Amino acid sequence: MISLPDELLARVDAEAERRGTTRSAVMREYAAAALDQRSSRLGAAMRELGDEAVGHGGHVVDELKASRPT
Repeated sequence: MISLPDELLARVDAEAERRGTTRSAVMREYAAAALDQRSSRLGAAMRELGDEAVGHGGHVVDELKASRPT
């Protein structure tokens, strides 16, 4: 069971009536759409971060050793 403010529940009920469907069907559709949208945004953000990542070129150990005082 979930709790919703009365005003929001009234909006969901109005949408269900407009569509000729149930409150549950509207809530399922909206929940799935919101979760899909969130996943898409997170995926885009991760891709953007990945695009900015720069490889180390495989010489990190050599560079660290070279930067150490002798």
